[in-house]
Amino acid sequence: MKQVLMCSVLTLLTFATNAQTVATSKEFSYTISKPYEVVDGVKAYWSRDGEVLSLKYGGGSFYFQRFSGDQLNQAKRVEAEKEEGFTIESFEELNGKYYFFFSRWDKKNETEQLFVREVDFDKCTWAGPERLVIKVKGKVTGGFSVLYGGTGKFNFLKSFDNTVMAIQYRLRPEEKNDKLNKDVIGMHVYDKELEEIWSQDVQMPYTEKKMNNIGYTVDKLGNTYILAEIYKDETTKRVTSSGAPNYRLEVIRVDVDDQSLSATEVELKSKFITNVGFFEGKSGNLILAGYYGNKNNGGTDGLFMINVDENGEISDAQTSEIPLEVITKYISEKAKDKLEKKESKGSDIAMGNMVLREIVYDKQGNFTIYGEEYYTVTTYNASTKTYQTKYYYEDILVARFNADGEIVFMDKLPKRQVGTAGRGGMGFYTMVGNGVEYVLYLDNVKNLNLPEDKYPAWHTDGQGGFLTGYKIDQETGDLTKVSLFDLRDAKGVELFQFNTGRIVKLSDSEFAVECYKKQKEDVMIKVTMKN
Repeated sequence: MKQVLMCSVLTLLTFATNAQTVATSKEFSYTISKPYEVVDGVKAYWSRDGEVLSLKYGGGSFYFQRFSGDQLNQAKRVEAEKEEGFTIESFEELNGKYYFFFSRWDKKNETEQLFVREVDFDKCTWAGPERLVIKVKGKVTGGFSVLYGGTGKFNFLKSFDNTVMAIQYRLRPEEKNDKLNKDVIGMHVYDKELEEIWSQDVQMPYTEKKMNNIGYTVDKLGNTYILAEIYKDETTKRVTSSGAPNYRLEVIRVDVDDQSLSATEVELKSKFITNVGFFEGKSGNLILAGYYGNKNNGGTDGLFMINVDENGEISDAQTSEIPLEVITKYISEKAKDKLEKKESKGSDIAMGNMVLREIVYDKQGNFTIYGEEYYTVTTYNASTKTYQTKYYYEDILVARFNADGEIVFMDKLPKRQVGTAGRGGMGFYTMVGNGVEYVLYLDNVKNLNLPEDKYPAWHTDGQGGFLTGYKIDQETGDLTKVSLFDLRDAKGVELFQFNTGRIVKLSDSEFAVECYKKQKEDVMIKVTMKN
């Protein structure tokens, strides 16, 4: 009898811990819409003037839904005609207009075709018939990121001011030998009305073996840019026998006027660039930003930024090392002591595989760089003969700079998320308030009062979680924990399928996200920052 009683007490204690009630921080409020019928399928979301429009495709039909009012209740729902025989490529917003892009293969003429159809936000339906925008003889091979269940055949880029769009695709190579073949990238650039500015099949200046394209962008004038790794010898080894980098980065610019190519070399002396991408500068200009390591495969030691002007010329790199006291936060005392001893003996101490996610600017030109530790692990199950990939979204690195580019503070926000379905509800979302910034993400309730000498507990994607995060003082870097709601009890509603990629920004102080609530019903959550 005593054993039964003890087990019951332990069960109750465990339940009480897992069901911990967390009050919504005073800086935030949230509402939940009235439930509405779920649509299973591919989903896209846009916002305008505090309203949300969703376009969904499932069961061969398109569904349009508009949400409005204080609670973002469903105001209108339209089911369009059934359509099949196409591949979804992308959903885009350009200069206040909304577009659905899809492709069709013309088997008879062996032609790849890209179409677009505009969406009318007010009428909550199509604005008109489909329009052919690109026609390519033969197959395109893709190789770009896959979104919305598509094949990644086309890559969609927009200028930072949202007035120019570039659409790219890779032509099937004439030579199957990477030592001989030079990639040919089809480029089509459009203005804010989706009228073509220029188009060209652009041949890369190096063979496939010699170069690796890792990023693309377009500026507001219509120039396009390619970021590529160029190997220094005829091998594809990233490191020489002496341990030095065996590659360099080049920014290849395609001119809007005559489509001529120019290349500018990017190199951080003896450092290894571990992550890099194109981002918007404080004046709307183009910058390269990312992370570097002091050793190959040695982790992340610091971050860098490089300005790129309209002619493709670059400035000297601005670098910032990650302090040891930041790296050793939120780990055990034993692990911290071990790292400090290694550092004192001259060993290189670094963070894990960091990916630069976002750069946030204020009106004075100060800015904050947000990065996240991200990696995947794929395992093979011999009994089922299947592979499984786990996605890890871990610590966030915050680096604050003044308008002159001088470091103000750097800190680490503890986070450990893992899932098996891509990004899902992992990652984070940022908001900027009056002198503060908020970083929000789903977390395990055990981390609500996490001391600096403890590892954060894991949050498993799809297993509930608290929408929580940190408030960051822009001047001092002081951190305050904030909490919004529990997915398992948000005003009495249990929420499922929270997806970070479905978050739609309503304004600087509001965002919305659609969740499933079971019983074949969805709800729209609206979160408001009060300050």
